[in-house]
Amino acid sequence: MELKNKLSKRADIKIATKFGLSITFLFVIFILTGIYNPFSAIENKWHDFKFSGAGIISSYFKISGEADYDSLYSKYIHKKADEKITIVAIDEETTKTYGWPFKRRHYAKLFEKLQKLDVKVIGVDILFFDPDRDNPENDRVLISSLKKYDNIVNLLTIEKQHESIDLPIKGIVENSRLMAQPHSDLVMSGDGHIRYMRLFYEMLFYSEKEQDFKEFKFLLSNLAKYNKRYKNDEYKDVPIPLLATAVYSLYKDVPLKKIYERWQNDNLILNYRLPKLWVKKYKYGAQKTTYSTYRYISIKDIMEDNLSEEEKSALKDGVALIGATATAAYDHFPSPYMTLTPGIEFHATVIDNLLHDDYLRPVSFLLKLIILIIAIWLPIFSINRSTIKITIMSLVLSLFMAFLSVYSIKYCYDIEFAIYFIALFLSYAYVMAYKSIVEGKEKRWIKNTFSQYLSPKVVNILTNDPSKLTLGGEKRDMTVFFLDVAGFTSMSEKMTPEELTKLLNKYLSELTDIILKYDGVVDKYIGDCIMAFWNAPLDQQEHRTLACYAAIDCIEKIKELNIGSENKTSVRIGLNSGNMIVGNMGSTMRFSYTVLGDNVNLASRLEGANKFFHSKIMISEDVHNEAKNKIAARFLGKIRVVGKAIPVNVYEPLYRIDDKDNPLKIIFDKYQKGIEHFYKKEYEKAISRFSEILASNPEDGPSSFYKELSENYVKNGDKDFDGVFNLTSK
Repeated sequence: MELKNKLSKRADIKIATKFGLSITFLFVIFILTGIYNPFSAIENKWHDFKFSGAGIISSYFKISGEADYDSLYSKYIHKKADEKITIVAIDEETTKTYGWPFKRRHYAKLFEKLQKLDVKVIGVDILFFDPDRDNPENDRVLISSLKKYDNIVNLLTIEKQHESIDLPIKGIVENSRLMAQPHSDLVMSGDGHIRYMRLFYEMLFYSEKEQDFKEFKFLLSNLAKYNKRYKNDEYKDVPIPLLATAVYSLYKDVPLKKIYERWQNDNLILNYRLPKLWVKKYKYGAQKTTYSTYRYISIKDIMEDNLSEEEKSALKDGVALIGATATAAYDHFPSPYMTLTPGIEFHATVIDNLLHDDYLRPVSFLLKLIILIIAIWLPIFSINRSTIKITIMSLVLSLFMAFLSVYSIKYCYDIEFAIYFIALFLSYAYVMAYKSIVEGKEKRWIKNTFSQYLSPKVVNILTNDPSKLTLGGEKRDMTVFFLDVAGFTSMSEKMTPEELTKLLNKYLSELTDIILKYDGVVDKYIGDCIMAFWNAPLDQQEHRTLACYAAIDCIEKIKELNIGSENKTSVRIGLNSGNMIVGNMGSTMRFSYTVLGDNVNLASRLEGANKFFHSKIMISEDVHNEAKNKIAARFLGKIRVVGKAIPVNVYEPLYRIDDKDNPLKIIFDKYQKGIEHFYKKEYEKAISRFSEILASNPEDGPSSFYKELSENYVKNGDKDFDGVFNLTSK
């Protein structure tokens, strides 16, 4: 069966395409992200939007104020900054009063002030590299101050190019509680943003000496010759920590070694805090506002004891990070909220995340793989669905992945979005191209193949969803329809071939349109006969009823065509239903989509049996059992057709029950009473009823048949009638 083979091959190709493309897309995505991630820029922008999106949406809808900002999805993912972390700022007011650079003797006084305020840990984000050549006393005052306190973290830097540690002036390492490095830009993104922080200076980089990539660990134990505490086991094999790591270690009294065992080369994904408007009120009535994530206290206010009770409370037992914020005096990086964010805030964020254990965790490789597979496979495995359905499904999945990526922050997880969205988009784009090019050809093929015997409605369903098409030797419950134009042979003897052809085409066209109107399939034309069927290739719930509707309308159409015509004609229709074989029958070169089976033969016999009862439509009991609630069908009798041993009850549909004003209702009611009298052998009463019908409708064939039969039984008796009519001709 050539057509079946074609469809089977198409199905096999689609299956192979689905699996092949799934694996291909998956492989390409992993290769791209494993070797070089071309989607990192998009992912970075999305990462920022996850935090700043609430503000962007607020601005778009003209929502202002901190409360409105929090009323959007940010209330689910944003946390307020820990108020025990304070930025002690060398700001414009400080530099105006104390000058720039800030003298080291002023740091000594600042340390003293902070100690009196009971600050627990002080982190200094200032580099003391070059000695004060103008006034060396400043350096001595600073070192002397450091000797007094054991809670201050100072900085050194690491020179990667020369594989060396750059130390501050003598006395800093010897008298600081811990030394740390400020390199927050170790894992800076290509766009200059800091989204991750490395807690220890440990990395791979290219070494010109070795001509190879080499791992360098700049260890705290290297400083043991300057500060004996680094000889302790606590610092053995521990790389130099980030400023934030060292401050957190002192604040929570967690050994650096323990922190290193947890993190080592892992990056901490920042869970940004939401900036807010900080308002400072001075005793003399003035106030200052600062929009920042953490509280900023001017060093000038500390030095001059101009602090509010709220600021004193924040500093007590808290963390003070000393850093420059004056214009052109500090390092700055973009953040999701601001284009210029002091670097000290990123250290504060790391401390905050570690204190509350709410830094973002990367999800497992298995979950990434599952999401990626779903994103790739959804459009491909929906390839048989309509374009609109695939688009809606892909859009819903995209929105769900975006929601998942954002909402996961609430549970401290960092789920990517760009890579999954692009994988989905690539898969979706391929499917759309496939449906446009390949399925376009398939739809044209289906339309060309089936449009000759299917209604446009059914053809459109098949072209939109070819999966509904199953062909080749399928057993189905169906209804078959035979229609024959009565007396057409004698009519043809009086007409020229051209006139006959024109008339026949007119009749067949009108009747075919009715069959197609009720979604029937026109099987073939056999001279002046039409063969049609229902419930293939598409499932039809009430196919028996649809066939009866078509038969009734065909009779009405013939009446219309006979009006004013010289060549009046009539039709006979036979309907039967049941199990049949449907498919493409014929040779490999020439075939026809048709039905076969014993039930098909019975329908053909019923069409011819109309001659016996002088009826127009004859349906089997199987058809009648379904359609009787929708059509008024009168009982014609029980017949045994040629080639059948078992008799069947047959009926003639007259009109649709919902057509309450149909004039045939009067005939139907009188006929029902007449046929009841006949089978009760009340032949005189039957003759009376059938005569009433014929008085107003002399052409009613079944009434005439039973009137004559009743008269015969009255005259000659009915001893040979057993209730079954045996038909001797087709």
